Amino acid sequence: MTMRGPTAADLQSTFGRQVETLAKRVKSYNSADWGAASANPDWTNADVVAHLVGLLESFCQGVELRAEPVRPPFGEEAKRPADAALSLALSDVGERLEELLRGTQPTDLVWHPRYRFSARTMAALALAEAVLHRWDVTGPGDRGPEPRAARLVLQGLFPSRDDSGASPVALLLHLTGRARIEGRPGWKGDDWRYELPDEITADRAE
Repeated sequence: MTMRGPTAADLQSTFGRQVETLAKRVKSYNSADWGAASANPDWTNADVVAHLVGLLESFCQGVELRAEPVRPPFGEEAKRPADAALSLALSDVGERLEELLRGTQPTDLVWHPRYRFSARTMAALALAEAVLHRWDVTGPGDRGPEPRAARLVLQGLFPSRDDSGASPVALLLHLTGRARIEGRPGWKGDDWRYELPDEITADRAE
């Protein structure tokens, strides 16, 4: 399989840094910070980080069970950590997923609750979730995302929309319905979707 765009190693290492940056940022959050409204409507900062932890846990399962011939049942969502434990939970699951991906060939197919795609695409998706949810968490500290990380997400999951002449941060937020660039195509609001380059829908995979 010929794979264009960012390398798996670049996606993996950038993912690891983005997760650790967010984990360190929220480590000192107090109850008011955790309970504050995030940029995701009706979600608190704690809701966003807990959601990200759950997503990354499911990604770990999908890599671990990649050899299964049909889509495996994904385990029940683990009990949500207490707010004060979210930083450590995020750091741990991020480190675990990065390690799993490094031990997997980029072209190997892995499972997702809805799709089957390459480990390289899984790395891009994990990075995207870390970058975007870092933006969603409001309050003390830099929200990001970092331009280079945003560009990797664009190259990996929005290849038809990537534009080297645009700010990668602004463009990514535009394409994911977070901050509109007036007059620019690609805005879909809440109906936006990733462009998974080698996806196989779950029903076809089975």
